[in-house]
Order: sequence, then structure tokens, then C-alpha cells
Amino acid sequence: MTSSSPNPDPSTAPPPLRLTEDHFINRELSWLAFNSRVLDEVARADLPVLERVKFLAITASNLDEFFMVRIGALQFLREQGLRVRDNAGLTPTQQWEQVHQQAAVFVARQYDILQQQLVPMMKEKGIRRLLNTDLTPAQRTVLHEYFDEHIFPVLSPVVVDDTSARAAIPALNIIMLCTVTGGDNGHSEKRHVLLPLPANLPRHVLVPDPESGQYLYVNLEDVVALFIGEFFPAEKVSAPARFRVSRNTDISVDDESAFDLASEMEEVLEKRLKSPAIRIEIETGASREHTRIIRDLCGARTAQIYDIPGELDLRAYFQIASISGFEELKVEPWDSLPSTAITPGESIFDAIKRGDILLHHPFESFEPVLALVEEAAADPNVIAIKQILYRTAKNSRIISALIRAAQAGKHVTVLVELKARFDEARNLERATDLINAGAQIIYGVAGLKTHAKVCLVMRRESGHMTRYMHFGTGNYNEATSKLYTDISLLTCRADFGADASAFFNTVTGRSRFVHFSKLSMAPYGLRERLVSMIRSETERARQGEAAEIMLKMNALEDRQMIAALYEASQAGVKIRLNVRGICCLRPGIKGISENISVVSIIDRYLEHARIFWFRQGGKPAVFIASADFMNRNLSKRVELLTPVEDREARKRLQHILEVHFADTARGRVLKADGTWQLLHVTAAKARRSQEQFAREMAKRARQSNESPDVLVPHTPK
Repeated sequence: MTSSSPNPDPSTAPPPLRLTEDHFINRELSWLAFNSRVLDEVARADLPVLERVKFLAITASNLDEFFMVRIGALQFLREQGLRVRDNAGLTPTQQWEQVHQQAAVFVARQYDILQQQLVPMMKEKGIRRLLNTDLTPAQRTVLHEYFDEHIFPVLSPVVVDDTSARAAIPALNIIMLCTVTGGDNGHSEKRHVLLPLPANLPRHVLVPDPESGQYLYVNLEDVVALFIGEFFPAEKVSAPARFRVSRNTDISVDDESAFDLASEMEEVLEKRLKSPAIRIEIETGASREHTRIIRDLCGARTAQIYDIPGELDLRAYFQIASISGFEELKVEPWDSLPSTAITPGESIFDAIKRGDILLHHPFESFEPVLALVEEAAADPNVIAIKQILYRTAKNSRIISALIRAAQAGKHVTVLVELKARFDEARNLERATDLINAGAQIIYGVAGLKTHAKVCLVMRRESGHMTRYMHFGTGNYNEATSKLYTDISLLTCRADFGADASAFFNTVTGRSRFVHFSKLSMAPYGLRERLVSMIRSETERARQGEAAEIMLKMNALEDRQMIAALYEASQAGVKIRLNVRGICCLRPGIKGISENISVVSIIDRYLEHARIFWFRQGGKPAVFIASADFMNRNLSKRVELLTPVEDREARKRLQHILEVHFADTARGRVLKADGTWQLLHVTAAKARRSQEQFAREMAKRARQSNESPDVLVPHTPK
């Protein structure tokens, strides 16, 4: 339990803080600033070229999602004529205009770095994109054979004046538009034809060159352009224009009135295929006529047109970043090491019984989390497994284990969140697999998105039932566990188990919410608990005590939480924030936020852990959470806040926070004007948090291997 806060004196408490638009940074512009920080990594000369290429692909993927989700929502508000202002005082139209202005600058910088820096560097090292003008006759022959076998049978040209033309423009795919001229009996006929390139065709077609040892490739759209005449024999075909459309995916499901949520979700997915265009990207070189047709087809009245000075869809560079045989152009890998709290080969249940286990992914392996579910599936003493699934891996070991458990007759309850954006189709499919195996499936909670990370295993031991739990900050996804930094807590504490059972009863059985003894749940009480913790520190500061708050999260947008932090700062609380992405709070405002500092870390792994630390008079209260300080997390999602009570685990989390705040290599500091400043220190003095965690974990692993569990005395022979 946390120590109690001093009793406030109402007569001395200052009046409530009156916040204005000057106290906030716009959410969308803050997100663009985050993606710009990622792009800064692309520009780093001290990184290997393929690591820079990876970050380039990340910026492209991020920008796609941003347009489809956030700009889609802004466009809807704009079209409705709504002039409601955000916390920073901007109307939807003002936000829409400013976002597009900044996005255009961002895209120009993307291509400048790619063409001026990355392409020459890759070419020098033997990785080269060939244009059609670069091909030798032998290479053309090879590509022609590939086209005939793999491309020509798959593509389906669509005439523009056909009623199906609009439906032939899927979101995010590269589309080619050409003009075909021909006819019979001397009569010339002109028509415009679309060639959508399927997403399941490889974007890069390799050109064999065994003697040089180089990685040579041609983009799919270039191969199609080279042989496009084969679709239209004896006719004249113009040079095709290449374009790409982003659509509004901010289409919500009416899950409160839906009789069948799965069917409703399928309808939503279908609607997204035909939703309004948000952004149209046209590769430089398209004719005026083709540009006009593209604009008309995609509905350019509402979409923004981007002239792209290079190849479309930079997400394809993920493939380049991961090619084999060029290891010297990549970063030296950091191993994901086994937890030293678990003896090799021992049961995960025995390990947890010895004491709480805290894991810091990906520096520590995700295997113990997988082991909890996999062992539970095979253990005859396990009676039931309850699990929340938001986003899972493509071939999820967790889901496979749950299927085996259900088939073995165990009581398996899985809440599969169907409203997990961009993962809806996969979740529907896996939910069906679980149902067929005999698991009890819940499709989320009406009106809310379930984002909590918790697994509960009930095991019969010596005539009693013991509950084993995992609480986490990240998804049950073994793929992202290697790419995102997250925290896992494995425990069998009885009071946590009682809370976990009550939580599942609440979300799966429409049970009336009851207050937990340890956990806090959004939207019922999590926000209130966090505000209470902040105010406790505030009152301690007002009474002259040392007061301090350290918070790590992905995003900070919620007005009430920001107000509470401002009031704490005014009272003298030292507040350090580690915010990866969106931050709407302004630090350093005189008389308001002078005691608040904000750092953002962009490095090899995506910072994803949520850790909240409060000094509490020298007896720190420490929490991990699935929720950020976002209104959607605190008010519109099912989330969990988990206190960490093990002394060593609390110390370790504090250490993780302190190391992050000391990062001078990859940390950027937020200024009051909303800009982010990279700390300028010499390479010798730079401190890099993720690298330090990797070194520390390697050291712990070495020490564990060097310290035998059993002392073996030497005896006379």
C-alpha cells in the first residue's frame, strides 16, 4: 500500500489553475514532431546505412497510419462544418491546414535524405535499385520471363469509365494509370486504364548478378511499365502515371446496438475499402491529363494532393533493411537474454512462487510470458486460463497454446478485442479458431476498447487454488516483444489474484464493477487514482516535504492529467516526464511548469513501457500500466494500472527511469515553444539508455552463469 498523503489545509490551498490555449500543444502537430524525431535517425551519419533505411520505412508507415486515422477524423469534422477548438485553440480546419503544410515539408525531407544520402551509400556498398534505362539486354530477358510467369497472370486492367473503376483503387496500393489508343477499321479509340498492383506481389524483383555479389533489384511498377504493352496488343500505350491513395479508416462500429459484433465489424472493414480519400500521392512525371483523371477518380475535393519526387510507398524499404549478406551495414545486434530470476529448465510456476518476476523487454526475453500460457495448457493441474488479447503475432504461440488448452478440456476464456485498429480481420480469424477449439470468446466490451494486458492462470495445488498472473505494458505478441520496450510482471500474490478474477468477471460477465484492493481499472477509477497520487505529492510539496514524480509513457494529452501536473509543478514538485510521442503539455512556462522537464527517446527499439513513480515521502509508490495519459485511454478504454510491490522490482523500475532521464545520446528535450532539442554532448560523454540496459542485462546473465546454485567441495581423491 502507498503511504498516505498529508491532510491539506483548504484555507491555504491556491485557487484552481485556469488553463488557456497557451498552456497546450496541439495533438496532431505534436505527433508530426514525433515522426520528425524518427526522421532525425534517418539523417544520422553515425548509424549504419541499413539501420537508417529501417527508420525511413518506419516514418513512412507512421505517416500512413496518421493520415488514415487522425487526418480522417479531422476531415470528417471539417466537412461537418464544426468549429469546435481543441485545447490549443485550433479549429478542425486550422489543424487540417497546418498538418498538411508540415506533412509536405516532412515528405520533401524524406526524399531528400533518401536520394542525396542513402541511395548513394547503398549503391557504393552494392545495394542498387535499377531503373529500366539501366538494364542490359540479358537483364531485360530475365525480367520478361518473370513478368510473364508471375505478374501478367495476376494483374487485371480496369477501364476508367467502367462503374468498377473507383472500387479498383484500394488504399495504400500502388496504382498505375495509362492511356491506350487503338481501334479497328481505321477508327482510333482512346481509353484510360487502371492497373492496381496487388499488395501480395513482391515490391522488389531481384536481378541475378552472381559475379558482382551485388543486390540488384527493380521495382514492381517499373517492371510493369516496361512490359505494359503486353496487356494491350497492337495498341499504343502511354507512359503510365503512378499514384497511391490513403483512405479514412476512422469508421467506428456501433458495438452497443450491434446484434452480432463480428458481422458488424466485417461491414466496417468493407466500408473502409470505399471510404473517402484523405491523401493522394502522385509520383512526379505524371501528365496533366493523368493527374486530372486521378483527382476526379479519388475525389480530390476533399483529399490533399502530394507530388512525390521519387518512388512511392517507402515502407518497402523494410525489405531492404532486412536483406541478408550485408550484416556490416546493420547495427550489431543486442541479444534478448533469459531472465536471471528463472533457473533454466524449471517450471514457470515454481519460479513465480519464489517471488515476483519483473521483466524488461526486449533486453530480457519474452519467453517466460509464453511459458506461463504454454505450461498452463499442458499442466493437468491447471483448471482455467483467462486472457485478454488486443494484438497478436501472425503465428501466435499464445493463441496456439490457448487452443491446445481448450482442446484438453480446460476452461479457457479469451477476450479478443475486435476493435483493434488494423488488426480487426486477423482477430476475427483467430477468434474463430479459438471458438472451434472450445474456448469461450468475448468480443470486447460494448462502448469501450479493451486494451488491458493481463493473463490469469488458475492452478490446483495441494487442495487449494493458486492464481498465477501476468500483467504487462505491451501486447501478447512475440514479434513486437523483440522490437518494443515493455515491462512484464509475473506474480502469484493472492490479493492480486482476487483483483484479477474480479476484473475478468467485470469485463466478461457484466458484473457490477467493484473497487479492487490493488489494481485500478479504466474507465472506473484509474484516472482518479493517478490524480490522487499526483495531488498527494502536491500536498507534500506545499507542506515543505521533498516531492517528486517520474512518469514514462507513450503519449500525454489528457487535459485533467496535464492540469494536475501543472498544479504539482506550481507547488514545487519536481516532475520528470519521459514521453515517446504526443505531448500536449508545455514545460518551462513561468509560474506554471518550471519544475517539469520532458524527454523523448528515439532509438533502436520503440519505447512502449508505461512506468509511474511517486516519491511518497521516501517510500516510493511504483506502477506499471497499459494506459497512457490520453483521454481515450482513461475514459474510453478498459485499461489496468498495476502497483509493483516487490522491493527489488521497484528499485529496478526506478533505475530504468533514471537511466532514461540521463540519456544524452538519443534523448530530446521538449522546450516551452513545442520544439524538441537534441542534447549536444561529445561522443565520449554521451549516455545511451537502451545500450546501457543491454550491457547491464548481459552482465547480469554472465554473473548468473558464474554463480553456481550448489557449492561443490573438493575432497581427497
